[in-house]
Amino acid sequence: MTLGTTQEQETIVVKVVTLGKSTQEVRRDSPFNLDSLLKELGVNGGLEIRVNGQTVERTRRLAHGDTVLMVPKIKGGR
Repeated sequence: MTLGTTQEQETIVVKVVTLGKSTQEVRRDSPFNLDSLLKELGVNGGLEIRVNGQTVERTRRLAHGDTVLMVPKIKGGR
């Protein structure tokens, strides 16, 4: 008899939008968090990241149907 819990993996689909560049769907097994996605995409800064329109921590767990928006930070001024 084995004690413990097993976590069922489900496939989640996340929409990734890079403003001004591309839109793609990413399919991964759950659990999958924002930091893992950003590392996989090679994102290391210079972008504002939002999930479903809100600024969130990189540790946020992504759910099926989430939309990740990546917006280039605009530098300006004098």
